[in-house]
Amino acid sequence: MADLATSYMGLNLRNPIVVSSSDLTKTKEGIIRCYEAGVGAVVLKSLFEEQFLIEEDEEGKEGLIYPEALDYLRRGGLLEYAPEKTCQMIEDVKKEIDIPVIASINCQSPRLWPSFARQLQKAGADGLELNIYFLPIGLDSPGKEYEEYHLKILNEVKKAVSIPVAVKLMSQLTSIPNLGYKLARAGCDALVLFNWFVEPDIDVKNLKTSNLIGKGNFYQSLRWVALLAGRVDCDVASSGGVRKAEDVIKQILAGASAVQVCTILYEQKFEVIKGLLSEVEAWMDEHQNAVIDDFKGELSFKKQELTFKGIGEADAYFRAQYLKTFAREK
Repeated sequence: MADLATSYMGLNLRNPIVVSSSDLTKTKEGIIRCYEAGVGAVVLKSLFEEQFLIEEDEEGKEGLIYPEALDYLRRGGLLEYAPEKTCQMIEDVKKEIDIPVIASINCQSPRLWPSFARQLQKAGADGLELNIYFLPIGLDSPGKEYEEYHLKILNEVKKAVSIPVAVKLMSQLTSIPNLGYKLARAGCDALVLFNWFVEPDIDVKNLKTSNLIGKGNFYQSLRWVALLAGRVDCDVASSGGVRKAEDVIKQILAGASAVQVCTILYEQKFEVIKGLLSEVEAWMDEHQNAVIDDFKGELSFKKQELTFKGIGEADAYFRAQYLKTFAREK
């Protein structure tokens, strides 16, 4: 019988399915339900910088947040996720489960990230996921500036903690492979592809703007997992759009060390995990794969790259596949 145990960020997982940062993992009860369902690890609901500013009375020192936003937060907008509550929850839940608990941080200013990181490590978090978010709207801000922002945050956090650290990237970056390579060289233990934030919408009747919850794009994640796995010196995890066991298998074949899930749990409840694991195990038995590493990355670009003489030939190959695909559609 196939063994689903694997390693991610240097952590031992009983299987590669990880519940991503969401409301499913914001409470002790939710985390225990994930554990009982059989997942390999959980990523906690993100902590926000704004909460830390309020607790440490930092908001007035640098003018980092608008007064209107502070009023909203003080009325309870995000205070239910206050850092001390999360730290206590980690301490409590670690007494009851034996799978990795990965904390998630979502800040803005680089100097505040390590403050969260230290608290979470002290509480017992097994790892950290840096949930970096920015919207590049500045006309005079080049892509390099945003990439350096990621590296600065990672460096500050790595100096503050000894537990493994992952960086969850946005898909809207100038060069994902180059940034991933730099982050890995800077000590990143894993890249998570991708972060799906809110999407804009417009109410044409009332002439108002609004935001919709972002939806993960499975194939976009699959592409970049395949392009980075084995080529950067850290693990790569997928996040977004997994709907069935076949999707989990595809991501691992592409090179994913872990496969994050979320929406499928909302749609099919926690019972779906048992089915996913059973089907992955059956597929492994059918293909005579005793362990995850037997097929992880077998269809990654790194493995296929061995058939190319150089990156130029690889570019030509992908261009040819692109043209063939669209020619068939016509």
